[in-house]
Amino acid sequence: MPAQLRQGEPLAGADLTPDRRVLDNGLRVLSTPMPHTRSVTVSFYVGAGARHERDELAGVSHLVEHCVFKGSAARPQAVDISIAIEGVGGMINAATDREYTVYFAKVPAPQLDTALDVILDLACRPIFDADELEKERQVILEELAAVEDSPAQLAGLAMDALLWTDTPVGRDIAGTPQSVAEIPYEDTVDYWRNQYAPSNALLSLAGALDPAVVAARAAELTADWNFGRPQPWLPAPLAAHGARTALRNKETEQTHLVVGLPSVSSTHPDRYAMSLLIGILGDGMSSRLFLRVREELGLAYDVHAYGSGLQDSGAMHVYLAVDPERAVEALQAALGELSRIREGVEADELERARRYSEGRMLLGLEDTRAVSSWNGGQELLRGEIHTVDEVAAAYSAVTSDDLARLANEYIREDLLRLSVVGPHDDVEPLEAALRLT
Repeated sequence: MPAQLRQGEPLAGADLTPDRRVLDNGLRVLSTPMPHTRSVTVSFYVGAGARHERDELAGVSHLVEHCVFKGSAARPQAVDISIAIEGVGGMINAATDREYTVYFAKVPAPQLDTALDVILDLACRPIFDADELEKERQVILEELAAVEDSPAQLAGLAMDALLWTDTPVGRDIAGTPQSVAEIPYEDTVDYWRNQYAPSNALLSLAGALDPAVVAARAAELTADWNFGRPQPWLPAPLAAHGARTALRNKETEQTHLVVGLPSVSSTHPDRYAMSLLIGILGDGMSSRLFLRVREELGLAYDVHAYGSGLQDSGAMHVYLAVDPERAVEALQAALGELSRIREGVEADELERARRYSEGRMLLGLEDTRAVSSWNGGQELLRGEIHTVDEVAAAYSAVTSDDLARLANEYIREDLLRLSVVGPHDDVEPLEAALRLT
């Protein structure tokens, strides 16, 4: 009989705890050796996201992200940057989020120095050509226009506006067409100069590497990096009052529904318990929502639940895409599962959720890009890194009583919000169904 891993034992796998060093300029360098791999990922994280933007500069973090790829000190044209990485078989990209921006390059291990050089050159020494900025402004306006063709995204954005009314979290990370069109060139450069400071950034690397060599090379490449004055993120409290529903009447084949509720922050002690609760509700083909709404009732192809955790607040969501004629029925079925989970979760279902979450976590950390993200995101946002074993232990500590407590505290009828995108003239029938039993 094969040996069984007992509860509380460390999970199998390599130690992914990074070597952490702080350079003289304040830049943190996290290096995670993965000697069995043939690749290396270099990720540059900076505290520059939607939550750092004043209303009149909404979208500036995303605009900066686009602009730095248009040319840097050592590579004055966009094609120079892409060829440097793609020319060795690698990939390079970036993403802007609410609380940070990340630039990353994944390359064959022998090309580590090239990736490190390219990433730090474009992030720390961009040219910011005024003409190129105007081109990217137009590209982003097209990107925003594309959202109009994605009803699922529209429903998600409408829910953000209901939950985080009049805050940076309640709008599109890319800004609005008006704000993007009006952000001054000078303000864009000033924003980059201030937010992109060594003390507000870090490097997270994973793969076949030597931490001492990485730190020494990073120090050389950032020796002339000018310091800025980064601004902290802006508060984004959940709306205590305001509209319960938002309707976007749009000629679509399906009605897209998002049910929203407050949840815990990304630093809250209950965040692991909440993750399991949301997983039981709607993550995967064995989740309650999937089994009830899709398998038993055949009301939706896509139905799932997910969480949004910020440093000071959070939310849980249920998403459905359904036949407009059956939208009310599908909404009632989903709300029925929200109501039922308040009655409790049996020990075997909780154990399945633990194993599912731990397994997905392990499978997701087989890649150098994923490991650099795991360490970099935690370090930037929380200043500490929880290991895989620590997270697994946190999942193991969750009890059925914890889930019942959270379900009854956060899944309440008075907290429900609903966003709808689809061919509906009146939201009243759906709003009337927004009830918990």
